[in-house]
Amino acid sequence: MHFYIVTPCFNALSWLARCVRSVADQVSPGVTVHHHVQDGRSSDGTREWLEQWQREHKGQPGYRFSFESAPDGGMYDAINRAWEALPPEADVTAHLNADEQYLPGALAAVAERMEKRPAADIAVGSYLVLDKHYRYICHRRTSLLSATFSRVICQIITCACFHRTEAFRRRRVRFDTSYRSLADLIFYRDTLAAGARVMHMPSLITSAFVVTGGNLSWSVVTEQERERLFAEQPPWLRRLAPLLLKLNNAQYLICDCFCEKPKRYEVYCGEDRTRSLFAIRRPTVRWGMRTEGERDA
Repeated sequence: MHFYIVTPCFNALSWLARCVRSVADQVSPGVTVHHHVQDGRSSDGTREWLEQWQREHKGQPGYRFSFESAPDGGMYDAINRAWEALPPEADVTAHLNADEQYLPGALAAVAERMEKRPAADIAVGSYLVLDKHYRYICHRRTSLLSATFSRVICQIITCACFHRTEAFRRRRVRFDTSYRSLADLIFYRDTLAAGARVMHMPSLITSAFVVTGGNLSWSVVTEQERERLFAEQPPWLRRLAPLLLKLNNAQYLICDCFCEKPKRYEVYCGEDRTRSLFAIRRPTVRWGMRTEGERDA
């Protein structure tokens, strides 16, 4: 199975290098990878690093790396541009932000499940939430998706979602670039509305989402866009939104009861060219901003 992975970036070289390594080591028997980085013409040495990485890995069996460094209209515009270059041989596509990583063997596990479920248009896995020092905060399971929930809650995180390219091309759903923060929500809302068939993989933790402190999710922009989104909803849905959020969080707790708890994880840290192993002492699906280390202090 051939994966086309897209990564947008802008002045995030320290994170990007780790992300790129986590994609490159996914190649395995039956899994080939094309990783494309769409750089917004960074000024922190990103282009030079990308050029060097491309030279060093040219001709590597099962792995292709490409990039473009050009002005864009923001992260979502960059992803849309990269998807316009979706190669015809790709079976599955996904996007992984510069401050995120795939865990070892993630794409092979996704490929195995998608081959067994050829009718599935998208496959949604679970993910780890880590702090900027890569310490464990929690893990999040995929929840059952609802067309109603998806109008006010982003039930899918992009780093753990994989699209079968045949259906992806046919639906033509792309990110709404008028949103800077909540475009993920709009994208998945429209994807579900277009009739996408979803395969849930709650037991498969594919990725690590890093809370760097610069994530848009907790910014003023997010609050402004949430107000805009809610203003477009009917009154009955605005009133139900707090309840839907609680029900969605309850799904994480219930689902986790039936899945094996993660005990360890491996990610790229600093300038290391090999993954570092971390143990999880207190696995939880409750997303608090304290790290495991701080809870033990």
